[in-house]
Amino acid sequence: MLLKEILIKNQNNNKVAIYHEDKSITYKELFLRSNKLSNELKLLTKQNIAIFTSNSIEYAISYFSITMANKIIVPINPKCKDQEINTELKYCDIGLIITTSHYIQMLKDIVIDKDITILNISMFDKNFDFKSLRTNGIKEEVLCDDTAIMLHTSGSTSNPKRVMLSHKNLISNLRSNIDSLELTKDEKTLITLPMFFGYCNTSQFLTSIYLGAQIIIMNGMFKSNLFMEFVKRDKITNTTLVPHMLIMLLDYIKNSEKTFENLSLRYICFGGSKMPIEKLKQIMDILPSIEFIHTYGQTEASPRITALLAKDSKRKIGSIGKVIPRVSLRIVNGFNEDVKSGEVGEIIVSGDNIMKGYYNKKAETDKVIRNGWLYTGDLGKYDSEGYLYITGRKKNLIISGSYNIYPEEIEEFLMNIHYIKNALVFGIKDDLYGELIHAKIVLKKEYSGKINKKDLMKYMVKNLMINKVPCDVEFVESLDKTLNGKVKRYI
Repeated sequence: MLLKEILIKNQNNNKVAIYHEDKSITYKELFLRSNKLSNELKLLTKQNIAIFTSNSIEYAISYFSITMANKIIVPINPKCKDQEINTELKYCDIGLIITTSHYIQMLKDIVIDKDITILNISMFDKNFDFKSLRTNGIKEEVLCDDTAIMLHTSGSTSNPKRVMLSHKNLISNLRSNIDSLELTKDEKTLITLPMFFGYCNTSQFLTSIYLGAQIIIMNGMFKSNLFMEFVKRDKITNTTLVPHMLIMLLDYIKNSEKTFENLSLRYICFGGSKMPIEKLKQIMDILPSIEFIHTYGQTEASPRITALLAKDSKRKIGSIGKVIPRVSLRIVNGFNEDVKSGEVGEIIVSGDNIMKGYYNKKAETDKVIRNGWLYTGDLGKYDSEGYLYITGRKKNLIISGSYNIYPEEIEEFLMNIHYIKNALVFGIKDDLYGELIHAKIVLKKEYSGKINKKDLMKYMVKNLMINKVPCDVEFVESLDKTLNGKVKRYI
């Protein structure tokens, strides 16, 4: 099955597919608009197509129009700054960007010297005529194993990395998600996470469209009071949050004089970073009618791998549960041997959900996919009943508010500043966001005492996506090094 077939099978469905702010779109309208735009895309470029917009109905139309045009979807975080956008466009071989009026001038300034077309979907969709649909003679055969989407996962500014997920990868994972959670077409899913996140892309966005269910988009910064208003007003049945959102929700409910009984909300999935056990116990007690389902995944796995279902959520609190249907998992030692219960090893995964690889990065792909198994870099162990627990990670990854942040990228950015001699970026524990980014900076001798923290922070805010800006910068005279001269990394 191909992604476009998810929408094609619902093309005559007059049910509302997506609500966003004061707008809505039915499945039939979503199909017709996507189909019309797809015919234009086939004529405009033979390269990959980027989506550059925030969560919206326009995002959904852009998404399906690209796949209906038999092109590869490349979502770009609209919070990215100029340098980051330029790198993504070049690396991902982008020939066209679909965006909205809000971003049009910024993108025009960025691509002024590039052979890239910008399509303003706001103007294209403004005078939509259902009778003006046309087709063209361009036909390209697409197979289930072909790449459907390339999602961002990591990489430095000069060495980005995109995960290639095939149609089969995504369809397999969304079906596993449906079977695991026993979802139906009657679901009302509230989306609070960015739709370009692997976490949201498959388990919320594509899952809902596949089922013919309804999506309600909550835009902007997460606010607990607004979240509860959406739940009550729209009779939300399920959502997916990250730990810092759960903590904010807990604090809000504890300090609110309102009652939160008889909610339509059946379950909240959460994952992406570490959730404090005591906080989790509290929110489970304060909202007993809601099932809290701890999930684990990686973008490279489409992304969902495991889930701790409601029946075990309190008994096995702290565990990430067991593998979802159609996914296989092992925990191995350094000799690739399965470890015994209670022993720590690396988590490896296989199944139809495992990525094709990293785009144009064969060497890096070969490091993580071996003999059909994805080596996640995460360390874990089984208990005596076969429930999985994460104990740590092998990668130098900072997870802050569900964002995967690679310190090497920020270090590279800092090292390109003319007055910086050396830099070390690492995560520090935080009860709300899981981790916060901290940077130690060594200035070049001639600039010592002449550079202040405030100016450096301003420069970073201007040139880095806000999620990558360190919460604090510390100027030091030197950085500790290993015996072979490498800077010691704080993990």
